[in-house]
Amino acid sequence: MLVDLHTHTYLSDGTMSPKEIVEKAKKNNVGIISITDHNKINSWNEFKEVALENNITPIKGVEINVAYKGKILHLLAYNFNNTENLLKLINKADLEMEQMSIDLVDKLSQDNDRVSLIDYKEYEYNRLNGGWKGLHYLFDKNVTKKLFDGFNYYRDYGCGYELYDFPQLSEVCKKIKEANGYSVLAHPYEYYKGLSKDELVLELEFLREEGIDGIECYYPTHTKLIEETCVEFCKKYNLLITCGSDDHGEFGKEAKVLDHSIGCLKVEFSHLNIEKLIK
Repeated sequence: MLVDLHTHTYLSDGTMSPKEIVEKAKKNNVGIISITDHNKINSWNEFKEVALENNITPIKGVEINVAYKGKILHLLAYNFNNTENLLKLINKADLEMEQMSIDLVDKLSQDNDRVSLIDYKEYEYNRLNGGWKGLHYLFDKNVTKKLFDGFNYYRDYGCGYELYDFPQLSEVCKKIKEANGYSVLAHPYEYYKGLSKDELVLELEFLREEGIDGIECYYPTHTKLIEETCVEFCKKYNLLITCGSDDHGEFGKEAKVLDHSIGCLKVEFSHLNIEKLIK
């Protein structure tokens, strides 16, 4: 049975509905799947119902932006209860993401009369196109020629992730555990590419001390070194070994060279360590 525990709907920055996620999973022979929208959990009820109707095992999930050692990491949370403390942190991460765009538009309006903060706050976009409000606003105002060009403006105007007050990794891991859930580091290659095996293991040791319960060992961009080192590390400490395509639907395809579609990894349940997540 194939597994994919990292997907996104239009409720965050993907282009698919929960139903379309399930249909794509079924078409690609994926039997266990999770929707992990960025800092949002409102797809769960619909997703769970549709998945069970199609004999697919749904796992509740979310992807949270967290701060750690001057970086912003993505932390996948699974099978958590909706406790007040955890929901506050998820919402805080979501608000920080929106504040990045508010600040960008405010700064950019001083150089470009096509945009204004008042206009931005009244602006709406089609969620089915994926991405997020700030990117679409810049594109629709002809500030950028391509949707993904907007990322450069966040960097150039000092509105990058690392400058915002995202919740700390250790705090989020703690609240996930208190909510009877599990925390998994998403796509470690994104933060640790270029490290030697020993250097990577050292970083993973630090992360384990922060409270992570597992690692997304299988991911489309992972090198053999990253994959094997992470699997070995998880087996040593009996941590969750997960896999995920990070499928966003049509959004992002122009920026991604590799296949990120649901089931692209062809990872079987037997290669993972996710028994704790199957309830």
